[in-house]
Amino acid sequence: MRVRYTFEEVKYTSTKYVMVDGKKMRRQKTFSQTLNPFNTKPDGTVKNRMDIHRELVAQAKEWENSDE
Repeated sequence: MRVRYTFEEVKYTSTKYVMVDGKKMRRQKTFSQTLNPFNTKPDGTVKNRMDIHRELVAQAKEWENSDE
């Protein structure tokens, strides 16, 4: 019998507008991580919801400023 664990997912959705062939296009991307005992900080402690949210916002800001 297999044991299945379900961890809560923390999501952050970001939207940006880009010009494609002279038209303004909307791009949307969702960033996510799970709250689990294996998702740790560099010092080895487990990340809490606020730690994850800060990381997701930073990833979203980096994506918004990129030319993708």
